[in-house]
Amino acid sequence: MAIENTDVVIVGVGAAGGILAAELGKAGMKVIGLERGPRLATEDFTPHDELRFFQRQDLRPNIKRQPVTWRPNANVRATPLPVLNYGNQAGGGTVHYGSVSWRFHEDDFRARSHTIERYGASVIPLDSSLADWPLSHADLEPYYDRAEYELGVSGKAGNLQGNKIDGGNVFEAPRRRDYPLPPLQDDQSGVVFRGAAKKLGHHPFPTPRAILSEDYNGRPGCTYCGFCQAFGCHVGAKSSILVTKLPEADATGNFKLVTGGMCYRVNSDNSGRVTGVAYYGPDGSDNTVEAELVILSPFIYDNTRLLLLSKTDRFPSGLANSSGEVGKHLMAHMMPNVFVAFDDRYVNVFMGPSAQKHTIDDFNADNFDHHGVNFIRGSQISIGTINLQGGPIGATTMNPPSGIPRWGAAYRDFLATYFARCAAMVAQTENLPYADQTIDLDPNVRDQWGLPAPRLTYDWRRPNELARVEFMVQKMEELGRAMGATHIWRSPLGPGAPGAHHEGGTRMGNDPKTSVVNRYGQSWDIPNLFIIGSSTFPSMGGFNPTLTIQALAYMSADAIVNRYRKNPGPLL
Repeated sequence: MAIENTDVVIVGVGAAGGILAAELGKAGMKVIGLERGPRLATEDFTPHDELRFFQRQDLRPNIKRQPVTWRPNANVRATPLPVLNYGNQAGGGTVHYGSVSWRFHEDDFRARSHTIERYGASVIPLDSSLADWPLSHADLEPYYDRAEYELGVSGKAGNLQGNKIDGGNVFEAPRRRDYPLPPLQDDQSGVVFRGAAKKLGHHPFPTPRAILSEDYNGRPGCTYCGFCQAFGCHVGAKSSILVTKLPEADATGNFKLVTGGMCYRVNSDNSGRVTGVAYYGPDGSDNTVEAELVILSPFIYDNTRLLLLSKTDRFPSGLANSSGEVGKHLMAHMMPNVFVAFDDRYVNVFMGPSAQKHTIDDFNADNFDHHGVNFIRGSQISIGTINLQGGPIGATTMNPPSGIPRWGAAYRDFLATYFARCAAMVAQTENLPYADQTIDLDPNVRDQWGLPAPRLTYDWRRPNELARVEFMVQKMEELGRAMGATHIWRSPLGPGAPGAHHEGGTRMGNDPKTSVVNRYGQSWDIPNLFIIGSSTFPSMGGFNPTLTIQALAYMSADAIVNRYRKNPGPLL
């Protein structure tokens, strides 16, 4: 058994952990980072191997060795999920994600109180645990700005200090300055989508991306190869933590990264403080890192699992769980698709960055009047690739229009005809939190280390969510008709399992009785334990969470360096 001592140990060195490692290291703190997967390099992502990265999911957890199980309700046995979309290497999901980088809206941070003020409390479903954040957009704006400029985000401002700018997102909250880089080039799907959206009176704009549209900070601009989502960037133009913050952390001389290290317990003592972590090394060895400060920043399943696995006589329900809130309020974006295909034009969505390419925000958050509709909150609507992967193998995951079988010669001919003439619109719906949507430990399934698998109990098919999805699908069908598409059809909605961008499980708040951490991710119960990431989100918004995770990481790092280090107690 190896025992190391350090100032800070960080579990999970991805979107949040990489930022914290760099910022705390620059402040002179000794940091050890534990990462379950390997540390890859830019050259590892060539050639573009669709079998390796899409079919075998090389950059994501292995579903057999690192399972996560799901059940729609507590009355049935959970079964392993067939795909896990988060990261499994240094840099985490930022290595393979589509790089969409949003700031949340002002009302996203106070979704509950804003809804009550405008529509009354009765419109919030009785079983929803919707809550306000303990901070505002104004509190986070300096850190959003810092993340965009330090990492490198391309986009176009729509609201500069209150001045609305056509061509950007006019619904966004005020920002102090424009993006550091101009938007990525339009592709044909974006051109067609923009024209249709304007025809309908909407406000289209290029989706902001953590992908360099031109050379920046010594890294080259995007080559428009089309291999973004599910792939690492072969030139380093994607602003992943792997090529941005980890080199900064290395340069401090205060950072050590342990790869292949599986943390299985957070250690604590009788005084009520955490003392470090225990982890299995790649050789199966049992090791300990003793630290003054423990930061948990892996994906949300592992945040919750680690806290539950680390129970003691003093903490019989798990660490940081005096409120009983650990593992509750699981949220995920549902991603209903409407496909469009053209007989008279090519849109070539496989060219250039994948995922969401062009967006309207008119139906997101509370950007439209919800009187007369039977749901609250909303969704961005974007156009992008037919499968988010950008290649012909991924294209076979597309459900064809009615009348075309899912296999055989007719399906082959459909793909051959429409692969370059087809696009998908997606509505990334903001699902509400519910206390009975949970993460806990599966009593029946264990991972390769013998640890209980995280178990999700979740079913998104609630009245508010079903109504929102149907509304957004109809809006996408209207856009398809305005585009002049020859064929317009819906994708099946699925069985109720969580979709993309999972959030919740260790929510933040102002009250220790109803939340797990404060605004800085500091545990109410254990002042030297921090939990950073989307597991702390009280509500999810209709936007991808990564930029908000990164802004929170910068804010927490600032608080640790400038306040906690001087007075290591609760950050109020």
